[in-house]
Parts: sequence; structure tokens; C-alpha cells
Amino acid sequence: MTKPMKAKIKKTVIYGLLFMASKWTIIALLYFSGFWSYWFLMLFPIADTIAATMAIIYLRNNFRKYFKQVLENHYPDTFKKLIEAIEIKNNGLAEVTKFALKSTNPLDKRLPFSAYFLAMIQVLEEENLSFEKIREYCLEVAIAYVAPKNRIHKWYNLLLPKLINSPFAKPFIRKMNRKVSVLDNPNGFRANVLTSKTETLGFGYGIDILECGICKLFKNHEAQKYSSILCEVDKLTSSFAGLELVRTGTIANDHSLCDFRFQPIQ
Repeated sequence: MTKPMKAKIKKTVIYGLLFMASKWTIIALLYFSGFWSYWFLMLFPIADTIAATMAIIYLRNNFRKYFKQVLENHYPDTFKKLIEAIEIKNNGLAEVTKFALKSTNPLDKRLPFSAYFLAMIQVLEEENLSFEKIREYCLEVAIAYVAPKNRIHKWYNLLLPKLINSPFAKPFIRKMNRKVSVLDNPNGFRANVLTSKTETLGFGYGIDILECGICKLFKNHEAQKYSSILCEVDKLTSSFAGLELVRTGTIANDHSLCDFRFQPIQ
């Protein structure tokens, strides 16, 4: 699929979501007003919602293209061979991380993406690349992946931090804390969400990672020295949300936990 075609798909999904939101609002008003009596007509908006959801899942998980772009830039003649090698290694890692797809802990959802990073690292290591060169390529992939793709995406990234202290966000944060505080799988994540301003540099939101699924994955495959590279991705993600990530240490660098604290970028 070409880049222009994927861009059109993204726009179509966004417009479709807006259309469905208005459709469901109208349906709700009609239903509670007693005018919606033909229940079978609900099949049409339900079908629309399922189709849009599938499209979003496809676009969200289509991270492979960013690895391909970076490798193609640096290895125009051999990148296809490298991608094939990465896919083979990732197939093996996918068996280890497949629990993340059904995990109730949302942090575990990071593992399939991290496994693909590990597969690339393993392949590049076999190509005798230095740590610094592998780090460089990993960060290039990360920047391409997390950078806002359009104005709506940029607006969305900047909106989320502004909602942190709103009454609307509080029940979602409490629910998130209940999910991330439980180790759903021995190879997954466990964390605590903090909302006290005294504990979060006045921001009202922070998180302590107590067990890191990425570090476990990399350690289990004798690649722990590379796990700190993905810690740097957190700073990139925060910066695109208009936040500076402040922390004293990470598990990847032998700290007891990863403390995420945030301050607005001035």
C-alpha cells in the first residue's frame, strides 16, 4: 500500500469516527425519546463501528513501515534482506509476547512493538554494528513512529495533558491504576499511577514502573544492554505532548523502578 493511499485511509477513518459519533448521538436521543423502535436498524451503525475499529487497529499496528523506512535509508541495496531477517526473529519473539495481546494491563500492549525493536537489534548486531549505531537507528525509528502525523494528531497529543486534572479524567485514571498495578503475566509490567501533586512535581499525574516487561524481554534474550535505548523513547513521546519527562532512574539502568514525572515545556 502506497503512502498517499494510507494517508487517505487515515483521513477517511477520522471523518468516519466523527460521522459515527454524531450518528450514535442522534440514535441515543431518538431511543431515549421513544422514537427509535426498529431495533434491527442498529445493525448498520454497529457494522460501521466495527469496520472503523478494525481500520484503526490496522493503522495503529502498522509500525513495521517505520523500520523499513530507516533501514532503506541506510541500506538501500540490502534493506529487504534485513527486513526478512527481522521478520524471522520477530516470529519467534511473537510467541513470547503474544500474552500482551489479551492482557488486561494496558502497559503490556507495548511489548509487540518492543519485540520488533529487539528483532532489529539482533539482526543489526549480527551485522557487527556498534552499540551507538544501533542506538541511532532505533531512535530514528522511534521519532518517525511517535511524531504527530497531521494537525489532528498533534492537537490530540497536546490535549491529553490538559485533561489530566479535569474531573472527567479522574475515573479513567483510577481505572488505569487498577489495571497497571496488577501483574497480568510474569513477563509483563506492573506499575503505580500517582495523582498527588506533592509526588508529581505539581503536575497531578505520574507513574512508577515497578516491573518492566521490556527489560524482562531484553534480558531473557541476552540483550539487556540495549533496553535503555527504549527508555529514551519515553522522552520523545513526552516532548510531543508538550511535556518534559523528569526521572531519577530506570530499571534498565539498574534503578529499583522507573519514575515518570512530568513538567510542561515552557
